[in-house]
Parts: sequence; structure tokens; C-alpha cells
Amino acid sequence: MNNTSNIFSARNVFFASLILAGILLAFLAPNAAVNVDEMLHYPHAKQVVNWYFTGGKDVSCLDTPTSNLKYYGQSVDNFTALVNRVFHIQNEFLTRHLTGAFFFWLLLVFGGLLGKELTKSYWTSVLVVLSLLLTPRLFGQAFGNLKDIPFAAGYVAGILYIIRILKTFPKQSWRNVISLAIAIAFAISVRAGGLILFAYLALGILALFVVKPFLLKYIVSTKSCIVRLTGQGLTIAVAGYFLGLLFWPFALQDVFRHPLESLSMMEHYAVSIKQIFNGEVLWSSNLPPGYLIRWIWISTPEFILVGLIYYIAFLTYKFTKPGEQLFLGLFALFTLVFPVIYVIAIGSNLYSGLRQMLFVVPIMVILAVFGLQSMIQILKKWQTRLPCILLFFGLMLFPLFHQAKTFPVDYVYFNWISGGNKKAWSNYEYDYYFHGMKQATDDLIAEIGDKSAVVAMNCQLPNYFEKHPNINFQYTRYLERSSFEWDYGLFGVNYIHPWQLKNKTWQSAKIVKTYYHKGNPLVVLIKRGKKTDFEAIQAIKDKKWGEGELLIKDALETEPNNVWLFVNLANIRLAQAKYNELDSILEKGRTIHPYYEPFYLLEAQKLFDLNDYEAANKVLQQLNGVNPRYSNAAPLMKKVNEKLNNKSN
Repeated sequence: MNNTSNIFSARNVFFASLILAGILLAFLAPNAAVNVDEMLHYPHAKQVVNWYFTGGKDVSCLDTPTSNLKYYGQSVDNFTALVNRVFHIQNEFLTRHLTGAFFFWLLLVFGGLLGKELTKSYWTSVLVVLSLLLTPRLFGQAFGNLKDIPFAAGYVAGILYIIRILKTFPKQSWRNVISLAIAIAFAISVRAGGLILFAYLALGILALFVVKPFLLKYIVSTKSCIVRLTGQGLTIAVAGYFLGLLFWPFALQDVFRHPLESLSMMEHYAVSIKQIFNGEVLWSSNLPPGYLIRWIWISTPEFILVGLIYYIAFLTYKFTKPGEQLFLGLFALFTLVFPVIYVIAIGSNLYSGLRQMLFVVPIMVILAVFGLQSMIQILKKWQTRLPCILLFFGLMLFPLFHQAKTFPVDYVYFNWISGGNKKAWSNYEYDYYFHGMKQATDDLIAEIGDKSAVVAMNCQLPNYFEKHPNINFQYTRYLERSSFEWDYGLFGVNYIHPWQLKNKTWQSAKIVKTYYHKGNPLVVLIKRGKKTDFEAIQAIKDKKWGEGELLIKDALETEPNNVWLFVNLANIRLAQAKYNELDSILEKGRTIHPYYEPFYLLEAQKLFDLNDYEAANKVLQQLNGVNPRYSNAAPLMKKVNEKLNNKSN
């Protein structure tokens, strides 16, 4: 009996859960989807590796004026590029996905250990592992997101070792000191935000001095203690900082100024990205202050929210019995709350839901489990504990069923409190990583077979066709697909205006298959057939107005919702100065997409041609309200302003 209880001890169950999790991750990695960010960061990682191989002669990794990738440490991306290059691995993305799985596994390890450190129970560690696996926004990005998931692992590891140091301060072991230095160095090597761990350590020690004022007197009066603390502090500061820069070319150019410059850039990211939020199209640089809080609320599994309620109740109870557990619990809570408040306070440029703030989600999960474990301890009677336990574990079924049904698009999760995925579709960013393309491309490759074909997509994922020389890739925005020559189109239902989604005017009549996610359209497959629409636009480019008009009208017979054809037909009428007919075309086009920017620009150009500059300016201001970053309007806006200024002068 004793042998059996030893085998199933909490510590052994924790290790067993990690082994099972590792097997699960290794099994799923080959079936994971490639995301659009990988097609941006991985080529840059190759350039970084080449910078080292050429002794700094290839400086392409430092020339990133548009993507700003030089500001990312992205050490894990760089590591995968190095492995693929050294070992001549052909399946490069499998290396990336296995590496991502490994760092997610490390997140499970450090998360479990942090849970144990806070509660002194390995059963908490077991629940943390299970809970992290059942957090879709984390688990769903375990394979392809080699920035946010590894950074989360480094962040949690850093907090773990800071807490271990605080618990034994000022007699902390060198093992914990060196481990903390490595954790900080790794976090910095992924993103400059890892520097925050230095601040946490300093703040934690200051808080200790407030809680235990005798510590400061002991340290000052003990020479050996001062010497040891100085050495350990320098080890953390020097090793933690400089080791984090070794695989980061931009930081190595100026080891003191560039990391801080990168941190500043991350806090106020210069690139603004179009987002769907609360049913509106907004730019990430102009999102409301409640954006992040709203996303936390709608995408966090219910069992975590319940666990956090338990945790707050536990803290309230512990304030009547202050001690080490309360101190450490408050410190852990601070590492969750502070980054959220900070980015909101400084107005950081956030986008794609929780993506930039994923590193706080594991802390949220750990505190939720901490809350459950604490409530079980506080509630003495089993009859009182049972409802709390059943509620927590029962709510785990929601994300579990979601993940089992939707992999590899399981990261797109909205809890039922907010209305679930059904309500979120067309109101919030959905499959922004385009994971849904994996199954669609697999099916299309099988359908094309050995035939030659051009496949159009509204995302940069040509990697799916790299092993098929008979298939060529063509990128196009969905609405502008007629301007390019292609045979098949795979288009993700993303970045399409929510008005069109809600009113079902986005769908092409040539859709042959729709891929669904929780009942919502995710990807559509279009078989083009006749290319009358493409031929029409080519004729218009050659100023063959009559031929272009006939071809457009023919194309509209089969695709009446193709709003881009109305834009091109309106261009013909504008060139012919047939303004009444132009107005009629714009009116018809707006029944399909009333917020389509080209319609505003065409109307403003017509008014400008008629010398009605004030009216043209009014329409341009309306366009600016719809899309303040529509650069195509800039030349006309400049001319209108010049005319208005001349008139006023």
C-alpha cells in the first residue's frame, strides 16, 4: 500500500503529466499550421544567422525599415534557422514547430514549479500543467509562435527564481542566482521586454525590507553577507543582460543604447495594423483603452475566471492572517496586473487580441489554480468544497471540446460568457494567423494533382506549395482578386469588412467549398473558370474602355457581388466624364460595400474634376473617417487643399 502511494505521489504525478504533455506536443507538432508571422520572421532569422556566418558582412538583418524586425531578439527563431542550416534540414517548418512545442513544454515545467512554490504542493503543479494545456489562446500558438510562447516561458521562469530568491533572501543559493540570470538572459534574447524582470527583483527585495526591516540591518552589519550579495547581484545583472544579447545583431551594435531603443519601440510600435474590434474596423494605433481588458474577458476560459475569483477570495481571507504566502501571492499578482496596467497607461500599440500580452496568461492560469487549491484548504467541510471543485473542473470541458474539434485552429477561442465563437465572428479578429489554410491547402493540392495551376491567396503562405513545382502562388487581397491571373483561390475570411460579413455580400458565386470553424466561415475555395474579370481589368489598363465595359458586364453576370468590378467600371465612366452614370455605379457598388474606400475616392475625384473643391474635400474627410490611413487618397487630398488655399487667398 505504501509503495502504491509513493508511486502516485503528487511529485510523481507532476512528472508524469509533463511526460504525457511532451508526447502530446510531439505528436501534434507535425500537423500544426504555419502562420503568416512565420513567413516574416523566419526569413529574417536566416539573415541573422548569415550575419554571424559572414562575420558581420551581410547586414541585411539590420536593414528592416518596414518590418522593424531588427528590434526583436527572436533568439528561438534564430536558433531554428541555425539548426536547419547546419544540419541541412529540408522540412524547415517542422523544426520550428517541434522547437515551439519544446518551449511550450518548458512553460509547463516552469509554470508547474511556480505553482508549487506558491502553494507548497505538487498537486498545484499538476493542475497548472492541465490548465495551461486547456488554455486555447496559449496551447493553440505553441507550435508556430516562437516569440510570445518562448518569452512567456522565460517570463514565468524569471518569476519562479525571483520568488525562490525572495523566500531565502539574503541567503539565497548560487543555483537560484545563476538560474535567474539565465532566465532573464533568455527572456531578453527573445524580446527586450525581458528587462522588466530586473525591476521585479529589485521591487521584491525592497518590499521585503518593508515587511522585514531587520533584514537591512542584518545585511549592513554582516560583511560576508554584503560581499556575497554584491557578487550575486553582479552575476544577475551582468550575465542576465549581456548573455541575452549574444544572438541579437542589432543589440550588439550598441549594447547599452540599442536594447533600450528596442524596448521603447516595442512599447510604442510604429506599424499600425487594421483590426476588427466590437464590430468596427479600427487601426491598432487608435484602439480604445479597454481593448486589452475586453480581450482578456472574452478569450479567457471560464474555469480560469472562476479560479481567479477563488484567488481574490483567498487573498481577502489571508489579509486577516498575513504571512509569507500572502506576500508571495501579492507579488505574483503584481506580475500579472502591472504589465496590463502599464501598456494601457502608456497607450501601447496592441493588435491581434492578446498576442503581445500572452506572457501574462500563464500567470493568470497559475493564480487561478492557486485560488482553487487555497479555497479547498480554507473550506473545511467536503460538502462546501465539492461545488467549488466541480464548477472548476466542469468548466474545463468547454475549452477541451473546443480544442479537440478545431485543431490546428484551436487558438481562435471565445468563451461562452461573451457569446462564444458564433458571436465573435465578424465582431473581433478571428483567424488572424490564417491557421485555417492548412486543411484547405491540403485538399486543394490533392484536387490539382499533377496539373499546372496558379493559386491565389490573401495571405503570404506560399510554403504550402513549395514541394509542388506545378503550382504557382499569387498573393492578392480578397476584394481585388480580379486584378490577377489565377486558377484557384483560397481566401481566409479575415480583414473583410464586418458590414459585408454580417450582410453576406462578401461571398463569391464561384465558391466551391467553404471551410467552417465552430459554424463560422473560415476559408473559401474559389474555382475561377472563365477569367473574364481579369481580361476586363487588363483592357481597362490599356484604356480600351468599350472592350473593358463589355467584359465587366459579362463578369458581373456570374459574380454580382464582386465589388472590385464596380470600382473598375466606375473608373471607365470617370475617364469618359460620364458623371451621372458614374453616380449610378457607385450607388450599386455601395449596396455591396458601403465603406469601400475606392468609392469615396472616385466620388471625390469626380467632384474635383467638376471644380467643386469644397464638396470633394467633404467626401475626402468622410473617407478619412472610414480609413485615415488610405494612402491612395493622399495625392488628390493634396490637390484639393491647394485649390482651396488658392481660393481663400
